[in-house]
Amino acid sequence: MKSERWRLAQKYEKEWWASRQDHIDFDFYRHYAADLVNQMEPFLAIGPGTSVLEIGSGAGGIITFLNASERQAIDPLEDFYASVPAFQAQRDPRVLYQKAKAERLPFEDNRFDLVICDNVLDHCDDVQAALKEMRRVLTEDGKIYLRVNIYTAWGKIIRLLAETLQIDPGHPHTFTTTSLNKYFNRCGLQVVKSAANGFFTSWIKELRSGAVKEWLKALTFSSPNKTMFLLAHADKG
Repeated sequence: MKSERWRLAQKYEKEWWASRQDHIDFDFYRHYAADLVNQMEPFLAIGPGTSVLEIGSGAGGIITFLNASERQAIDPLEDFYASVPAFQAQRDPRVLYQKAKAERLPFEDNRFDLVICDNVLDHCDDVQAALKEMRRVLTEDGKIYLRVNIYTAWGKIIRLLAETLQIDPGHPHTFTTTSLNKYFNRCGLQVVKSAANGFFTSWIKELRSGAVKEWLKALTFSSPNKTMFLLAHADKG
């Protein structure tokens, strides 16, 4: 069942963060936040009047380093993250964190100007339900900042093989550009901007990483293309 696969992914995610809790530095979130602000221009200026929600915020999230009046974050593993002193010490106490799933957001309709979903969608239980919830809580002119790994058709075949062998238990879903656009269309969302690192850039990085798993992805030509999508309601630019 899908929920069983999701629970396996959550177990992997918790173990990944637990193994790094004594030496994690939130500075990488700071860089992600700067990139987000840059990518959002000129569609949305994030400032004191902006309401922001981050889905799958992990130990701290991009939201830690954004200047907005309302900052909320949800993650199904929040109870764990909140229990780790090293994570708590680096969080901004003005951010409101709570335990919740992307598929059932505990917020009213049209609540947030910006919804952030960074490297999270392929971890979700139900992709379509998660995207519909993001759209539901988004204000009429709001934007969704989505970053996700995109694979070629060949890369998806390799990923499905890895899934069968349980080599990568942390990611229940694998996206191609076509499959992701189908989700956007079904959920009433449109792409107003996109930007990608490029497959070749990812391939070189993995080839040079020295990590066995990354090296294998490079050798099998199944490297992902980290892609940013800025989404809006389908009837809004």
